[in-house]
Amino acid sequence: MKIFLSWSGARSRQIAESLKSWLPDVIQEIDPWVSTQDIAKGGRGIDEITHELAATDFGIVCITPENEASKWINFEAGGLAKQFEIAHVVPFLVDMKIADLAGPLAQFQATVGESRDDVRKLIGDINKASTGRMVAEDRLDRAFTRSWPELQRTLRGIRKSSPREGMPNPVERSEAEVLEEILLLVRKQEYRRADMEGKATQAEEKLSRGRRISEDEFIVSSFAKIGWQVLGSSWESAGVSIVAQNTEGCGVSLSRDFIERIAKSLGRRLVVVGESGNVIIRSSLNFS
Repeated sequence: MKIFLSWSGARSRQIAESLKSWLPDVIQEIDPWVSTQDIAKGGRGIDEITHELAATDFGIVCITPENEASKWINFEAGGLAKQFEIAHVVPFLVDMKIADLAGPLAQFQATVGESRDDVRKLIGDINKASTGRMVAEDRLDRAFTRSWPELQRTLRGIRKSSPREGMPNPVERSEAEVLEEILLLVRKQEYRRADMEGKATQAEEKLSRGRRISEDEFIVSSFAKIGWQVLGSSWESAGVSIVAQNTEGCGVSLSRDFIERIAKSLGRRLVVVGESGNVIIRSSLNFS
């Protein structure tokens, strides 16, 4: 059973890594995934995270007071919620109470990490959601009772540490990069559901409008991040033409890397033109 552990910030990372090593002690079939340990050096972070999200059975979002409002943690929680039933996404709170949760995270049923009963219930929910053979309740109780003191000690240590102690906070990913990951994830899930139901063509027609809106939002957000305004776009089967302008001359130049990243995310050739119709830059990737 694949469990995706989401984190943002030093203490949240420590919690995720602790759960990665602790959860299989209680349920051996659990396969936790956390980006700090499971992305190989030189690996493509967004691609690997998107792949793992697509293969996930259960999501745990590690929340501390300092990362609750993080754009990354909220976008990733949204990506998990789109992946499967909302009941399979659980904020894991440390140094917080459930009443402290606000915003998008408040829609989920949270677990208080310091509460033995709460964590035991979480383990039970994971066991019930297992795609394999469930562990008998008496065995699960014994395994949890043996392992709980270890997690309890670890979480107490994390609570006592400073939010920035032990390791630097990770560089916050841009909103455009997060939108790109969520876009890729949603697209993968749409096609996977369509394939499972044997109705790929019908599903494509039904989802086309909603996906197009998401893709347009992604384009507008990505260009805005570098100081460009998207005036419009036209779509064809294998390409998209974007009309854009440099906002009052304050934006950066359109780089080849930027254009290729957008083209890869959309899965289409990309050409950017100015208001006059002159081509500014086009992608070189071939998606035919």
